[in-house]
Amino acid sequence: MTIRLILNGKSAGEPEVREAVKCIRHGDVDLEVRVTWEDGDVIRFIEETHGSGIERIVVGGGDGTVHEAVNGLLKLDPERRPTLGIIPLGTANDFARSAGIPLDPGEALQLAISGEAHCVDVGCLNGIAFLNMASGGFGAKVTASTPSGLKKLLGGGAYSLVGAMHAWRFQPFSGRLELTDIKQSCSLIVLAIGNGRQAGGGQELTPHAKINDGLLDVMVVEAFSLADIGQAVRELDRLEGQGRFVRYFQVPWVNFESDKPLPINLDGEEHEFEHIHIECIPGAISLVLPSPCDLLS
Repeated sequence: MTIRLILNGKSAGEPEVREAVKCIRHGDVDLEVRVTWEDGDVIRFIEETHGSGIERIVVGGGDGTVHEAVNGLLKLDPERRPTLGIIPLGTANDFARSAGIPLDPGEALQLAISGEAHCVDVGCLNGIAFLNMASGGFGAKVTASTPSGLKKLLGGGAYSLVGAMHAWRFQPFSGRLELTDIKQSCSLIVLAIGNGRQAGGGQELTPHAKINDGLLDVMVVEAFSLADIGQAVRELDRLEGQGRFVRYFQVPWVNFESDKPLPINLDGEEHEFEHIHIECIPGAISLVLPSPCDLLS
């Protein structure tokens, strides 16, 4: 089996990565390596595999690299999409952490090459695919405004720090939320739609999500006053059904019409939308995951 390894250019020269590739090549594996130089390279390298006989693609990088790979795979005919493996080389690595993919490059590459593949769902927001999480509102603003150096130094703690700095200056986003049989006006602080479970460097926003159940997990936090912080925190800790400020749903699709552009962090990529339609595409890609894996139902 020929395997194409696509490495983010920022990580390709790291000694641990080079050693992992060297070890694999000493075995009986036909491993070809491509290194990204600019935006769009991941998708181009994946499109080049069409009709080449390559059955498995491994991407090495952060959540954004995985995001680009998933969008590249969905451009191929479903019956000819290679299986995807992941080497987490980013700062947050939110999807890899929640899936239990090893953070050591050598172990992750070995899993990506020899591990079992599973058919998994993909989320799609306004035509853009995502594997892990779409988070809107306060969380997206915090992620966008956290300096990359601080993220690397403090991990998830950096997001909490910047979040505390922003908390009482944040203005909620008013709009209309629609999910299956529910349609209502709301004033949002956070809208999290998870195919996976965590975002923002370790914040578990949709802890009940499964990546192969054909559903998206939706967590909504509505505006609350300083006096109601205790109640809101208790509801966030439980994340069960319909609270006063926090609600949790499992649905195949969700719409949100915002009165002003809503910042969205999509697998680490920043966007703004006023009209949002998100749906689950069941069994869209084949993905190598460890066994056991908490994300599999």
